[in-house]
Amino acid sequence: MFQCDYCGVQFLEHQPTCPKCGALIKVITTSVASTEMLRAICIKYDGTLKLYLDDSISPQRMATARKRLNVPADEVVVMLYDDTLFGNNRLGFAICSGGLYWRNDWAVPSKRRFLAWPAFAERTLILEKWNIDLGRGDQIGMAGMGDNKARAQVLALLNEIKALQLSL
Repeated sequence: MFQCDYCGVQFLEHQPTCPKCGALIKVITTSVASTEMLRAICIKYDGTLKLYLDDSISPQRMATARKRLNVPADEVVVMLYDDTLFGNNRLGFAICSGGLYWRNDWAVPSKRRFLAWPAFAERTLILEKWNIDLGRGDQIGMAGMGDNKARAQVLALLNEIKALQLSL
């Protein structure tokens, strides 16, 4: 399964450009070592409010997150953030082996819903009130977190992942 970094459309066969928006499509291979380094970072934030590390994600939560966040079946989900009141993971983000997937409610606009790690590493991350601004019109809503300290921890987590990606 391939996915456009810019508009999020998924397609089965590799194409040089996105069939929807025309953006160039890069094939990214993720090594087991880089996934383990990503997991090592996420483990440090395991106690953060509404963050779920891979081994603590229930099958129901995982299924809902994959469907609602458009996470392909072949992606390794390392950590989930649930931005809903009732814990159903219909909104939030997923830190995966290949990149960051997210879904916001209607109040938080975002041009994309997926960034591959190389594209993510180029972004400047800013905590703005209840959202994390990823630049270039992309935001991740975190109003459901309800705690500014926890939001700051998520920003620190994402910045550590960015530093990892820059070092690879």
